[in-house]
Amino acid sequence: MRRVLAGVLVTAFSPASALGATGAQLFAQGGCSGCHTLAAAGATGDGGPNLDLLRPSASAVQSQVTSGGGGMPSFGGTFTSAQIATLAAWVSSVAGGTNAGATSATTPVVTGLPPAKVRAIQRSLARLGFFHHVVTGFYGPVTKAAVAAFQRSVGLTADGLWGPKTAAAVARRTG
Repeated sequence: MRRVLAGVLVTAFSPASALGATGAQLFAQGGCSGCHTLAAAGATGDGGPNLDLLRPSASAVQSQVTSGGGGMPSFGGTFTSAQIATLAAWVSSVAGGTNAGATSATTPVVTGLPPAKVRAIQRSLARLGFFHHVVTGFYGPVTKAAVAAFQRSVGLTADGLWGPKTAAAVARRTG
């Protein structure tokens, strides 16, 4: 059965029909391809974050799929917790790693910032209209691009790296 939930086409199915399903099968059955780009699934959706660029952790995927949020519906009532764990492990293991043409755009940015600090940065940039993805605590290409866009908007060197000048400029804007 298919239905539209919050503007997203969702394929509903009996949990029994997905017993033993792989992460790839669950990704397809959940209709994830309609919103997300993920090369390993042949998905080119653009309604949600590009998972190849985001490269979320299994725990971030598990939380998002279970609870929803940010425009994504919850699948906690559709998938079992075991299915969500399978899907999350698969997405996190293949995201960013299956695109033969991958470049440094999919390489994580090493910042030394703890995930809690990165989440705070992502939330601040989201409030300012520069970060349009799931808050993950991962400082990768999506966060780097958001920081660079903010830096350009305030006349700083747009290197995408978080430093004292960028932090001060964000604090002035969100203050």
